[in-house]
Amino acid sequence: MSEQKRWIRDCKILIDQIKMLQDTEGQDRLDMVRTIRFILFALQRSVSGWTEWVSNPDIMAGFSLEGLKEITVNLAKLTQTFIEYDSKLTLDAQKSLTKAEPETRSELTEKPRGKTDIFYIK
Repeated sequence: MSEQKRWIRDCKILIDQIKMLQDTEGQDRLDMVRTIRFILFALQRSVSGWTEWVSNPDIMAGFSLEGLKEITVNLAKLTQTFIEYDSKLTLDAQKSLTKAEPETRSELTEKPRGKTDIFYIK
């Protein structure tokens, strides 16, 4: 079996497993944490696969400009939604754990970022 066929088969297995975990009745908090952990590892696996692809010019050369635009739009939407949700949960957790502290002066006067400024992730 080729690597691509194995990847697709494994993706289907992961999707089925996520659906099964979501549909399981009577889960307690520990079960929910286990489900979240599984989902995050599945997401991490997919992102790692995409990172490998985008780092390989031989693979990426096979995509048309239109195909790359479609990929960019879809990944941008997914990522923005996920990061917005991440930020909201982080803020909610912060509020429930401590009283919100006032913003520091430097945060209030920070230079706005332009379209060409890029924040690199380490």
